[in-house]
Amino acid sequence: MPENDHAHPPRQLTGDDFRPNPPTAFVELGVTSCFSFLHGASDAVDLSRTASQLGYHALGIADLNTMAGIVRLHAAARKACLEPIIGCRLKLITGEEFLAYPKDRAAYGRLCSLLSKGKMRGVEGEWQTKGVCDLTLDDLSIHTDGVQLIALPQEDVAEFARGLRRLTRALPTLHHIAVSYLYRGDDRARINSLDRLAQSHGLRILATNDVHYHVPERRPLQDVLTCILHKTTIAKAGFWVEANAERYLKSPAQMIDLFKDWPHAIHATR
Repeated sequence: MPENDHAHPPRQLTGDDFRPNPPTAFVELGVTSCFSFLHGASDAVDLSRTASQLGYHALGIADLNTMAGIVRLHAAARKACLEPIIGCRLKLITGEEFLAYPKDRAAYGRLCSLLSKGKMRGVEGEWQTKGVCDLTLDDLSIHTDGVQLIALPQEDVAEFARGLRRLTRALPTLHHIAVSYLYRGDDRARINSLDRLAQSHGLRILATNDVHYHVPERRPLQDVLTCILHKTTIAKAGFWVEANAERYLKSPAQMIDLFKDWPHAIHATR
């Protein structure tokens, strides 16, 4: 039996037909890859290839409480002639979520230190189990210098609104609220409500499709991952799974059309 026959080398983006795309008016910053444990359903190869085909010149990666996928994303993006924008998605123990993008090397180091702190919060400082990262608002507030934060509002906009003032006071680099148009029926009302809320707090809305897979056909896999995460079955998953397959990587043109009534949300991505 050959040694390490169980090991699978990481996929590599192949082909020499990639060319740089011209700068686009919209850049997707809310991409979750398979390195978000039991959340993302596509890897860096599929995401980078699709982004190039769709006409993107740059792509943000923001995995949940980890920077583990950035090496593969960086390699695949460069191969596809894309500018990789490196960040992560932070979820606090109190439920608040943010996209976090460091502006420079020092900020990148602070973000990595924050993640290490959350992952080593065991009884005796040992590393916690995979996927566990206990972060508080106080932890985040002392690691945000140079880190651009984008708040990801929860389903209940009223509840998010009640806590927003506390967030803006604690996080001086929080300047945007993410908004998505996912064909849930209340999208326009929700975006308008978040737009008014952002303006009242001196913030701006920022468009994202909250991407969890590169094409709609990958949605069934994402549903299976969600069921594993919540220890349930497809038949019993209910509202744990999405109502549709809209959380795929859409083209800049699609996103600009979806947000034609909120052009400032598109502009904020640049």
